[in-house]
Amino acid sequence: MGGIAECGVSVAALGTPAAPEQDQRTVQGSPAADCASTALAKPRRSVALASRTACGAQLTHSLLAFARRQMLTPKPAHMLPLIAGMRPLLERTLGGLIRFDIDVPPGTAPVMVDPAQLESAILNLAINARDAMPQGGVLTLRADNIAIRRQGEPGCPAELAPGDYVAISLTDTGIGMEEATLARAFEPFFTTKGVGGGSGPGLSMVYGMVAQSGGGVTIASKVGKGTSVTIFIPRASEARALTQEPPSETIPGDGAVVLLVDDDLLVRAGAAAVLKMLGYQVIAATSGLEALKVLQERMPVDVMITDYAMPGMSGVALIQETRRLAPSLPVLLITGYTDRPEGIERCAVLHKPFKPQALAEQIATLLRVS
Repeated sequence: MGGIAECGVSVAALGTPAAPEQDQRTVQGSPAADCASTALAKPRRSVALASRTACGAQLTHSLLAFARRQMLTPKPAHMLPLIAGMRPLLERTLGGLIRFDIDVPPGTAPVMVDPAQLESAILNLAINARDAMPQGGVLTLRADNIAIRRQGEPGCPAELAPGDYVAISLTDTGIGMEEATLARAFEPFFTTKGVGGGSGPGLSMVYGMVAQSGGGVTIASKVGKGTSVTIFIPRASEARALTQEPPSETIPGDGAVVLLVDDDLLVRAGAAAVLKMLGYQVIAATSGLEALKVLQERMPVDVMITDYAMPGMSGVALIQETRRLAPSLPVLLITGYTDRPEGIERCAVLHKPFKPQALAEQIATLLRVS
C-alpha cells in the first residue's frame, strides 16, 4: 500500500475540469495541455478520464482538509452496517482477481468518527491494496475492540493515550514494501508509483483524519508477503470530547501569481492545490526550461517556487538564470537536503517535508520584503 487512492493527480490541482472562461494558465507544451489534447484526440479514454475526474475531486477535498485541518463532524458509527454498506463499492473497486474477506464481529463497539471520512480512508486503503496485488490476492478487513492500558503498548501507535479503541485493519497479500519505503509511507505526497500512477498524498491523509479523530495508525509490511494498515479509533462510549485546535492564521495570497516549478507531477499538483486554497494564482512549469520560457515571455509573476533536484536543469541553475532575467523576483527553493545549497543568493529555502502553513508564511514573507 504505497500511496493513497489512485486518483487523477492532474485533476487534483484543479478540483474539477476547468470551464472555458476559468483562469487556468499553463505553459504551452506542459503535461496539463498535453493531457487535454490527448483526451480530445482519443475518445476511448473518456470513461477513464471521467472516473479520474470524480476521484480527483475527492482527492482535492481530502488534500485541502489536510492543509487546513477542516472541522470534522464525529458521531457514533457502528462498524458492521458501515462496512456492509461499503461492501458493493469495495468489491467493484477491487475487481474479480481479489477476494475480499470481512471479519467484523457483531460485538464490535461503535466508534466516534466522521463516518464519511472513515469510509474515504477505508476506500483509499483498499485501492492501495488492489494496486499492490496486480496478479490477484486476498484483502481482509478486520475490526477488533482494543483496550490500551498504558501508552506505548506493543502493536499500538506510540502516541495513543490509554483508553478503549476499535482497531480496523486492512491486510493484503500483495508485493509489500521495503524498510526505506515503509519509513516514508506517511509523508505527504510520497508515492512509489510512476507519473500518472498515483495521487501523491499517500497515507498521510488517512493518518491526518485518524489523528484528528483522536486515534492513530500503524503499518506493517514485508516484501513479497503483503501489507497491513491498522487504524485505531476511540470507541463512542468512551470517546473524549476532543477540543478542536484553533485554525492557524491563514495568510491570504490576494491573487498574487506564483510560478511553481517541479518535475514531479504529484508534488506539483499537491502544491498547486494548497497555493490556490491560499488565494494565489498558479502557473505550473515542469522544468527549469519551461520556467525560463515563462519569464522570457514577460508573463506576470510575483514569486517563483522551485524544487532543488530536477533533471536537465537543477533548481540552483534555474535561480541563477532567473537572476539574469528577473533580478528582483522573489524565489523560494524547496529541497529535501538538510544543508543549504551552494550558489544561490537572495533566496529563501524551505526543507521537506513541510506543512502548508510553513509554505504560506515563506511566500508571504518574500512578497512583503520584495
